[in-house]
Amino acid sequence: MDTPEIIAVVLLLSLVGGVVFYLFHQRTQLQRPILNARRPEIERSSGRQAEIQRDFQRVFSMTSAQGRENLIRRWMDRSGCDRTEAMRLAIEEWRRDNR
Repeated sequence: MDTPEIIAVVLLLSLVGGVVFYLFHQRTQLQRPILNARRPEIERSSGRQAEIQRDFQRVFSMTSAQGRENLIRRWMDRSGCDRTEAMRLAIEEWRRDNR
């Protein structure tokens, strides 16, 4: 390979790299508004989780930490849900039984 061919290859690789970078940058820019639009939903969700956790602690305040963990695990196994949902279900059952 002589010098003009090497220069042509380097320019071609630079051009391809620039196009790939540009397309990647455009793709990430298009995804950012979607993430920002979901942020209030995520904040509401985390606020709801905190509320459920506070209610669970308040309702089962006289139960030992191990008892609370066992209760959560029992609900998780029974209904196949996550930890927060298990807390919510345990609170609902307690409220139904204590009315």
